[in-house]
Amino acid sequence: MIVYRRSAQARLETALKRSHHKILPTHSVYWFLAGLALLYVEAAALLDPLGVPLLPHQVVQDVLRSGFGFYLLLLCVPYCIWILGWRANDLYAWLMAPHTLTVDDEALRADGMRIRWRDVREIIEQHADDRLILRHTGGTLRLRLYLWSDPDVLHEAVLEQVVSRLLARVSHQVSEGKPVRFGPLVLGDAGLIHRGKLWRWGDIESIRLQDEVEQGQTSRDLVIVAQGRTRKFDEAKVINSPVLLAYLSDRLAG
Repeated sequence: MIVYRRSAQARLETALKRSHHKILPTHSVYWFLAGLALLYVEAAALLDPLGVPLLPHQVVQDVLRSGFGFYLLLLCVPYCIWILGWRANDLYAWLMAPHTLTVDDEALRADGMRIRWRDVREIIEQHADDRLILRHTGGTLRLRLYLWSDPDVLHEAVLEQVVSRLLARVSHQVSEGKPVRFGPLVLGDAGLIHRGKLWRWGDIESIRLQDEVEQGQTSRDLVIVAQGRTRKFDEAKVINSPVLLAYLSDRLAG
């Protein structure tokens, strides 16, 4: 019987664990190669007068005499810095990331790293960058979801573990009459406070998340309708926004 129970417990623990392996960000690889190519052309143009033939002399002369030769010399270096330093930064993050992430009901694990869910103090959603930021007692983890297999599953698993624990803490603090800050919003037993103005529970009509697309950039807003007015808050600036959304949803439903 003891052996059976241990075997069943082991199967349950295995089922609760899920590993995610890192995925090469091919778009960053292309940007990295493009940056190196531009840098090589720029170096060839600068070193050609010194007799260092990185490219055939005639090719360099044809490029410099063309309509974009002046702009090549003037803008190529800062453009290469922009490409290699920003557009290709996912590649550097991928190189430094562990091979796998493992999520279970106790912690997030990767190689020698372990972040226990109970140690997480803040969670920040950066929808535009597809990232999760976890601030815990040991530091800060910036989780680039798109660098891992099954990113949606990883996202939901982390939210499930973190939000449930933080929600219990927030509920306890509010019940004791202690205000809890969520970025620009302050949660209290009487309602929500924004810029010194109290929205009582009866004043809050609805709360939801809303995706916005502006000039090709996506963002997500926390939309609160209170006292007949609609107010939008950038989700990335509302610390622990999933926790606030869960608390308000439960409170308004009750």
